[in-house]
Amino acid sequence: MTNARLLVLLPALLAACSAPSSPQLASGPEAARLSAQSVLTWQALRQGDSGRDVVTLQYLLRHRGQTLSVDGAFGAGTDTAVRNFQRASGLTVDGIVGGNTWEKLIATVRQGDSNNAVRAVQDQLRSGYGYGSVTVDGVFGAGTNTAVRDFQSKRGLSADGVVGLNTWHALVTGSSTGGTGTTASLASQILNNSRITLGTSSSTVNGNPRQNIVDTAAGRLATRGCASNANCGLTVALKRSMLQGLASMGANNSMYITSIAGGVHSTYSDHYAGLALDIGTWNGVSLASPNSAHTAARNACIAAGSDPSQTFNAYYDPPGGHSNHVHCAWN
Repeated sequence: MTNARLLVLLPALLAACSAPSSPQLASGPEAARLSAQSVLTWQALRQGDSGRDVVTLQYLLRHRGQTLSVDGAFGAGTDTAVRNFQRASGLTVDGIVGGNTWEKLIATVRQGDSNNAVRAVQDQLRSGYGYGSVTVDGVFGAGTNTAVRDFQSKRGLSADGVVGLNTWHALVTGSSTGGTGTTASLASQILNNSRITLGTSSSTVNGNPRQNIVDTAAGRLATRGCASNANCGLTVALKRSMLQGLASMGANNSMYITSIAGGVHSTYSDHYAGLALDIGTWNGVSLASPNSAHTAARNACIAAGSDPSQTFNAYYDPPGGHSNHVHCAWN
């Protein structure tokens, strides 16, 4: 090839090499093909579920033109709206909100927008992540913009104030796409999981399981008890390993948590280190007396990373005192 010929072709070659190849910039049939299968992991919702993410789902369905109540309960009305949306969007009509349905539902929103998708963002920020200054009014103003940027920054996302795919994913799943969920985001995920019931009573003021998780989701320390004084005024940071284990077990099991950091336990209890939890009911079966659910719950804790030597039930109980619940502790 002559030098003159090369000089003529060089601009075109450079343009071709620098052309964007990101799927986000694709259009037409290629865009449809690229978006046909979700590559992110989303929490699947279906009829019978409830919680913060169902509220988000309902707001987004409204944004997409469906008529339904926003009450946080995935009932028959929400199921119908989901199926209608799936049918209109060319998705599998099964009523299950998995990755493909989530990614069709979400809408990019930014400061200046005003709609139900903005309400979904605001509700997650305020009720799911403790941004109490955010008002759920559907208007993406300066306050919402500040909260979004702070949320993005804390989760390793681009803090641009634009709620796109990755920010929606972090809001709904409680972790960034990199899989580095913080203790606060894991706590929010636990709060939003209808399979995990957190007890609301404790001998420690503000030390019941639900309040422990609510405080953690808001970035606060959890109130703990002491062996000699249930209200000793001490606090502890709940450890990520324990929260991750609880969230993992809640993916496929239902449970009632009777204690995390509060209450009166042994002097050096892992509860007071933010590493342990007690289970009082497992998949609908009370653990008030020895039964097969004791073994099932203990095995599930161990599978979720708890220390086998510190996971006690009615049948494995070296320290004693665990015949009416299962105690699980992580390192």
